[in-house]
Amino acid sequence: MRFCRLIFLFSVLVLACKVSKPVNRAYNEDLSVYRLELPKVIDVAPLPKTFKESVELYGHITKEIDSISHLMVAQNKKLNLRDGFVIQVYSNTNRDEALDIHNYCQDIFPELLINLTYNQPNYRIKIGAFHEKLTATRFLNDIKKTFPKSIVIAEKIPIIGPDE
Repeated sequence: MRFCRLIFLFSVLVLACKVSKPVNRAYNEDLSVYRLELPKVIDVAPLPKTFKESVELYGHITKEIDSISHLMVAQNKKLNLRDGFVIQVYSNTNRDEALDIHNYCQDIFPELLINLTYNQPNYRIKIGAFHEKLTATRFLNDIKKTFPKSIVIAEKIPIIGPDE
């Protein structure tokens, strides 16, 4: 009985491992009969309305808008910051290496603002405070010789900066 089971399992194993022949014919089936026919849609954007005369606001709305804009200007003046650009020369988790690079940057660029910040877990060293991206990019080309992974970053900078 046991011998019969072995012969049966062996024959099943041999038949299951039979190599199939590859199919050489290409798959060809026409599915276009199942495709839905949708109506054609013409996409025309409406022309924007143009006014011949400028629309003027009047009354309490303009006073509110003016007062809000004056408040925003006053707050921005108190901050003494504006949109600008800095060059990031280092970003890593190693504090000792960051301090060494910070000191090295102070020796090389004594006239520029050099800022070492820690945003957990990274230490970042940023050089300069540029009001225009073009001047930051020009300076970046010089810095890349020493720090090849340097990048220009948009950041809030002090209004009175080194490049004014």
